Amino acid sequence: MSAQMKTPQFGAAYIRVSTEDQVELSPESQMEEIRKYAQREGILLLEDQIYIDAGISGKKAERRPEFMRMIATAKEKNCPFSIILLWKYSRFARNQEESIFYKSILRSKCGIDVVSVTEPLIAGPFGSLIERIIEWMDEFYSIRLSQEVKRSMKINAERGRLQAAPSFGYRAKDGILVPDESEAPYVRRIFDSFLAGKGLFVIARELNAMGVRTHRGNPFENRTVEYILRNPVYIGKLRWNPSGWTRRDFSNENIIVADSEHEPLVSMETWEAAQHQLDEIKAKWGYKARPTSELKGWISGIVRCAACGTTLVFTKPHYYKCNNYASGRCLHSQHVRADALENAIISRLKTDSSNSANVAYNVIYTNASGGHELARLEATIKQLTSKSGRLQEAYLAGVLNLEDFSVAKTDIENAMAQAKSELQELKAKSDTDVVGHQLQTAIATALETLQSPSATLEEKNNAARSVIENCTFDKENSLLAITYRVVI
Repeated sequence: MSAQMKTPQFGAAYIRVSTEDQVELSPESQMEEIRKYAQREGILLLEDQIYIDAGISGKKAERRPEFMRMIATAKEKNCPFSIILLWKYSRFARNQEESIFYKSILRSKCGIDVVSVTEPLIAGPFGSLIERIIEWMDEFYSIRLSQEVKRSMKINAERGRLQAAPSFGYRAKDGILVPDESEAPYVRRIFDSFLAGKGLFVIARELNAMGVRTHRGNPFENRTVEYILRNPVYIGKLRWNPSGWTRRDFSNENIIVADSEHEPLVSMETWEAAQHQLDEIKAKWGYKARPTSELKGWISGIVRCAACGTTLVFTKPHYYKCNNYASGRCLHSQHVRADALENAIISRLKTDSSNSANVAYNVIYTNASGGHELARLEATIKQLTSKSGRLQEAYLAGVLNLEDFSVAKTDIENAMAQAKSELQELKAKSDTDVVGHQLQTAIATALETLQSPSATLEEKNNAARSVIENCTFDKENSLLAITYRVVI
């Protein structure tokens, strides 16, 4: 009597290699261990069911495309495999919650087991317990590793060491930035053009017309030019944000800015003048203000949909409507004639210019140089508070001796006291009567331009933006809400 043949078990393999872990095996080595196990256990490994995520952290499953593709295949009605082989359970996930979630789906709903080829488990409840302990240890290791990496990066940042790709205008040599002679002149051109009165959009357009491209080969945009103007790398410093990319959050109190060894491309005077001018523009015109040359009417870019908050855009022949409505993202069209909306705004401005007692407004504080002084002082206080904490950590870690610590601590305390005193004086200017009078004067001045038959579209748009912080239109309820800006 012949022995009954055992039905072969078909398997898939999942391999992950992160960039942060130096003790894990390469993809090839992990695959070799998996093949040995499959051959030993009589598992037929399907060559088209091998999933590899290279250079990807195991903390978040949705950021691992091959892992998610494997899960999707497992959920299919005719899934070709009944077991997933791993080098270690840490390859499956380094987040215990996600590990339990996906293993539960695979095992209970799909009938697919997950097996580590180097961490054998005993059958029964003790095996499950050991697996949970392994998962907990993997997550704990991941957390500790992340903390160590961040601590090391923080120390490097405080010492002004390069930890990121070189900024436009520089290249890296032996871990230090050196000017890139093909790009550095354009950095200086950007600063000079901006201080000469050119806008971000105009500067970007000129660079693109000359064929200049960013490090990644992309054309310049408004935000690209602004990022360069805001980057302290061009005065010999390095900026590091422990929470990730700075993007446009330039005043984040967690950002570390430290002196570095590289050559500046612009002077400190040029840099500070550019910062003051940028602050003034942001305080006066708000965020994402478009160039007037692109606008169809003086209210373009000013009025927003009361339902979704997006800008009302011009549509032919003479109407405005919600930009999101056209793409199906808003249920309210806010369709209104351009002249009717313009007249409604002017009427509202006239009313509020004679009585500002109940109007909504935001006070924008600026210094004599036009900088956004309130935001600057508040950001300075936050940065000094954060710097004080880092100084304490450096002393406790033995990086600083007592004498250096005391001197640095005194400097920070003096700077903090000065910033708080200036902030208190600045806020004292916001007396309600003073603000109300200045607001009425500003609205009246804007109205003169808006009602002038000789004023250009650009002049009218600038006049409206100078006093309107936010404006929303609700056609259904016939409501026009305006929040003003008062520059002090």
